Amino acid sequence: MTSQQVQLVKRSFWIAEMRRTHLAGCFLAELFARDPALWRLFSTESSLRGEHLHHGLAGIVASIDRLHPIVPVLEWLAFHGAAHGLGERHHVIIADALMAALETVLGETFTPSHRQAWWMACRSVIDVMVHALEAEPLAA
Repeated sequence: MTSQQVQLVKRSFWIAEMRRTHLAGCFLAELFARDPALWRLFSTESSLRGEHLHHGLAGIVASIDRLHPIVPVLEWLAFHGAAHGLGERHHVIIADALMAALETVLGETFTPSHRQAWWMACRSVIDVMVHALEAEPLAA
């Protein structure tokens, strides 16, 4: 990611963060519309889902230009998700749902440049998670 893309992600998240409840609702609606089977992974109280989403996303966004400090967390998420049948396809669905939710919440301020920057950020996270799952048999 370029430094400009990093700034687009961070600034747009900061704006969306002010509407975090709306963002969480839009994200979950988008996610379940894309893959209703993912509902089983989000079975906690809806207010907690929004807070978990916010905190997780805030941590990733804060570290997006230097993922290495959060790699262990991303690896744990990858293994936890894999134990529930999640793989790269699901991570892409999650990323698409997030971008659609951001587009809904931010409206026309979410430009094609923002979409590209967010996709690059999501792809970086997905790559870490997929690599962890590919490397896991070697670690066993």
